[in-house]
Amino acid sequence: MATGGKRRRLRWLCPLLVLGCAAVSARASGEYRTVELESLKIEIDSDWGVRTAPGYLPVRFDITNLGEARVIEIVGQGTRFSRGSRGMGGIDVRQAVRLARGDRVRLTIPVPIFSTNESVRFEIREDGRTLERFHYTGFQSGSLPGDASALIVADRASAFGTMAAGWPRAMSAAAGYGGPSGTVTVGPTGRPVPSVRAPLPPMDFLLEPARLPANWLGYTSLRAVLIGPTEWEQLSDAQKSALLTWTACGGDLVFVDGELSALFPGGPLAPASEGDSPARAHFFGRIHRPTSAAIAASGLAAFLTAAQQMQDSNWALPANGAHDWGVIKARGFRLPIPGIDGVPARAYLSILVVFSFIIGPANYWFLRRHRQQVLLVLTAPLISAMFIVLLAGYVLAGEGLGVRGRATTFTMLDQVRNQAATRSSVSLYAAGMTPSGGLRFPRDVAVFPIGPDGSGSRDRQFLDLTDAQRFSAGVIQARSPANLEQIAFRPARERLSFNREAGGMTVVNGLGATVTALLYRDGDKVYTLAGPLPAGGREILTLGTRPAETVVPSGLPLSSRFRHLVENQPAGSYLAVLERSPFWEPGVPGIVERGSFHLVIGWPGGQP
Repeated sequence: MATGGKRRRLRWLCPLLVLGCAAVSARASGEYRTVELESLKIEIDSDWGVRTAPGYLPVRFDITNLGEARVIEIVGQGTRFSRGSRGMGGIDVRQAVRLARGDRVRLTIPVPIFSTNESVRFEIREDGRTLERFHYTGFQSGSLPGDASALIVADRASAFGTMAAGWPRAMSAAAGYGGPSGTVTVGPTGRPVPSVRAPLPPMDFLLEPARLPANWLGYTSLRAVLIGPTEWEQLSDAQKSALLTWTACGGDLVFVDGELSALFPGGPLAPASEGDSPARAHFFGRIHRPTSAAIAASGLAAFLTAAQQMQDSNWALPANGAHDWGVIKARGFRLPIPGIDGVPARAYLSILVVFSFIIGPANYWFLRRHRQQVLLVLTAPLISAMFIVLLAGYVLAGEGLGVRGRATTFTMLDQVRNQAATRSSVSLYAAGMTPSGGLRFPRDVAVFPIGPDGSGSRDRQFLDLTDAQRFSAGVIQARSPANLEQIAFRPARERLSFNREAGGMTVVNGLGATVTALLYRDGDKVYTLAGPLPAGGREILTLGTRPAETVVPSGLPLSSRFRHLVENQPAGSYLAVLERSPFWEPGVPGIVERGSFHLVIGWPGGQP
């Protein structure tokens, strides 16, 4: 009884100790140091918000090779713990880096983060040897959008940097950071003993312009980014592009005391079109232009709360602000795939019952009757092999070896800027076996594996960033539902061309896919498509609208938001439903789509 009681206490204490360790390590908020070893000079910068939303943690490396040409590996090992889940998980991240003699490489490693508490540590390896181990970085990564850290880009020598130093919001222990009494210790009786409350760090953090990542994925874990004009001019082109890409994908970029012309010099957002609006839409995101005096007067917390109300949380970042974030429907699928009814348990059970009867009683009775019991060592493996072939044949005949999927995608396409931003909800099902190589995405696509229950995968994930963003394990498995949320932004030459002719309004399909439904709003008039329009096709549109329920099917995530968009379509835009989407990255070639819905809102004259 005493031994059983100790075991029960240990089972209860393990999650508590993990949470306590994560809370203590989170106060470090990252590592910023330089090491020199074996002709390598390596600078690591993992400073980031200690309370983040699901997204990516950007770990920046600056590597100089003073020796001969070589190939090194940057390897990250992370541990996850989710409060209320059935266990722990983790992720292994790898990227190979080729270095010529004298090369200096700056790169950002985006580490997917999702759980309540996480910690990650990086190593530098060469030829199987570990050259250097860096410290663990701990943080909370499952915060709600309003509780996630904001980044303030501040040069301490500038007027903005001096003022912004006092803006970070105070951390609240009530939100779960480090528990109500700071760190946790355990007394000799096995019960937690409250310790003296440690001072909590600020919720928001400041970084100098030179330390910003050049990969937009890292910003997905933040609430907002604030920057002044002086700091903006200090950024490299890659850093500026990363911030604007993150904004287009749903972020809140706060350009304090700045003008839009500085963000888009010579671009579509010229000073004459800026207007007096305090916030400007940029694809899914918003660009805010407050004065530093206004933020100082109201406080950063009040400003961010007001900014959050301007966004449609279903399309904004952080991504977990969507009303149906993590909602899983039937059989572990976010989007139930037609024809996939789960594992045929009855058929498998029937085959196993027949197998057990034949290999056991029937086999023994037959051999005993013929006085050949010694042949059991031969007939048993033969019968087993026969049933393995039978079971494999049943799986192949019923489902094949391909990957089936269903996706709901929403794309904003600006035909003047030639850019497109896409949000996607995806469910995948690998029938006979896991896809060779796992799932492969471009390096600049944000991928959120939400798992079969919406809280992330509990399996250990393996991510290779050498050539792409390849999840080789832990995201998709054979005969199991895989659910993903994705965000992408890319150059886009796809378009619909509208022309007024004697016969009315005509459209030419240059979207690269069949358009199954189309509504084009020109002023107060709405034109619709009578039937499907193949890629490259031309058709005359009909004057008159369509009911929203005939355009957007029911049962989709955010179907009510899509219908609201149809009923309140902006002037000068078109809504096109595509048979397939060229803007979506499924992650695996040859996917068979079933029941997908792809909606594009496009602006032939540019997003207003």
